[in-house]
Amino acid sequence: MLPTTLILEVRRLLDLRELSQRAIARRVGVSRGVVAEMAKGLRGDYGRDLDDDSSRASPKRELTTPVRCPDCGGMVYAPCRLCRARAARAAMLAARMLLRKPVTPPRRAA
Repeated sequence: MLPTTLILEVRRLLDLRELSQRAIARRVGVSRGVVAEMAKGLRGDYGRDLDDDSSRASPKRELTTPVRCPDCGGMVYAPCRLCRARAARAAMLAARMLLRKPVTPPRRAA
């Protein structure tokens, strides 16, 4: 959803009728489709306020900072999901190798 300030700026420029829809889109930084929908009345003049971003952010991410994983060395939010996924995949492959039938070499004729 676009910020309310961008929506109002597009509406203001459309009402002035001095610029094309393409020029308005380029100037404001939105797609031409959004400008066209607003010009046709298919899109309302609603948007999100800049202060409203707190509802989209995860509170867990705000309270923690990324740390370096001791196993893989990546900057991650602990616990490292990549290391867990790699360990699970390694365990799955090891179990698959144990269940695989052993390959016996073909018999030679005497």
